[in-house]
Amino acid sequence: MTEQTMPRPPVPTGATQAGLMEQYEKDRLGHLLASVERHGPVVELTEGTVLVNDPAAVHDVLRRTNTDFLVTGNIRRDEVSGVRGDPATEAWMRGRRAARKGMSPPALEAHRAWLAEETERLCDRWKARSSVTDPVAELEQLSARSFARFCFGTRDAGSAALRTGDLLNALTPLISSPFHFPPAVRRFLPRYRRSVSAQKNLEAELRRVLDGPGEGGLVDSLAAAGLDAEATVRVLVSNGLASYRVPAAAVTWALVALAREPEVAEECAAAVDPGGAATPDILRWTIAESLRLWPPNWLILRTANGEQSCGGWSVPAGAAVMISPYVVHRTAPVFTDPLAFRPHRWASLQPAAGEYLPYGIGSRWCVGKALADLELATVLSTLVARFRFTVDHMDPLPDVRTTLLPARLTLGLRAR
Repeated sequence: MTEQTMPRPPVPTGATQAGLMEQYEKDRLGHLLASVERHGPVVELTEGTVLVNDPAAVHDVLRRTNTDFLVTGNIRRDEVSGVRGDPATEAWMRGRRAARKGMSPPALEAHRAWLAEETERLCDRWKARSSVTDPVAELEQLSARSFARFCFGTRDAGSAALRTGDLLNALTPLISSPFHFPPAVRRFLPRYRRSVSAQKNLEAELRRVLDGPGEGGLVDSLAAAGLDAEATVRVLVSNGLASYRVPAAAVTWALVALAREPEVAEECAAAVDPGGAATPDILRWTIAESLRLWPPNWLILRTANGEQSCGGWSVPAGAAVMISPYVVHRTAPVFTDPLAFRPHRWASLQPAAGEYLPYGIGSRWCVGKALADLELATVLSTLVARFRFTVDHMDPLPDVRTTLLPARLTLGLRAR
């Protein structure tokens, strides 16, 4: 290998671990974006932590997940192998493949009518109000019921949605903390033990639902794919957590954007066909642009499995690799005027690999993308057809503890 083709090392910031934590905790998104703007597309934030923002390198890291770049933590940030061939990793991937097959176009289309009716009921509750404080919380309930109904068919989902919310709330302090205690210590932390208890409660409720009468839904597809009850429960836990808050956050950010751009909101409302199955172009573009500016999954983490190179950059062995779709979407050259909300850019825009990743890419991309797309289009089209929105209050910095959320948001609304 010649000197010209040698991978370039990440640009060091010179920050200590303590210095990084101080700046990062003040404004996580702002610090990552400023680091890229100041130091370039691949940055060693501190020794052993590398921020990768070059689109080619991003694509390379995510494409080589489970081999050269590993997912080494579970939902509770417990250490796992993440290597392809490991029994736990292989079981996890089998579950993902089965879940993806279960989200077939016929199954999704059958779910659309139910979801539209449920969203209309939400609108009926909202129409007597002049504002909605924390719309994410109300949309979460809709998302949770939607996922439960899609999964369980005619079975009684019981308290599965409620238990999923309990687990997500219990996990938040663990996921959001910048500190990682050794396993021997963290297992005695009250917040850790609460998360274990919440997960056991959710798993017990899922087993009860699976043993109950009824048929249809994703769980039948998982069974047909050969997954046993325990593997099915694992799939339902992970996908249920993702389906609880992420669609609600995405819809809410889109409403914030449309409240600030009333002309686009009017165009969306005029294009909605209440009985139509096809999503109007302007609504698709609005969703894509909202996901670009405010991707709910704003941070992706990997661990370098030995010394690696990606997109012409070197990554030290064992380095924690951070990829932020929020930052990538604001710095990739394909997005002109990147801070502006411009849905019509998507009429002709074709981002290259690694430039647009609201659902991730590679072997760990969001397996629920098809269901999420259906929910975003159905819920948003119903809401914009029924209401005009304004932003009555929202904190300047978003909530980034887990999913990217508007902080202390109140939406004003007026029926059309």
